[in-house]
Amino acid sequence: MKKFEYKTFSMPKTGLLKQKKSPDEKLNKLGQEGWECVSVYAPVSAGTSTEISYRLREKLDKKDNSHPIVK
Repeated sequence: MKKFEYKTFSMPKTGLLKQKKSPDEKLNKLGQEGWECVSVYAPVSAGTSTEISYRLREKLDKKDNSHPIVK
């Protein structure tokens, strides 16, 4: 059975779907570490969203079910 670890991070946004800072640099760095972006969403509160959240997953090694970074 495949096992995954999940991570979520959020970035603030302003205006209609305009982010203050591009997530590309962070997503590319995490991608190089083995993380895969599996969803992007904008939590809504009171009819507006102030951030965009990214959910990532990483496949855990079959032999060792621990994450190499998290101890």
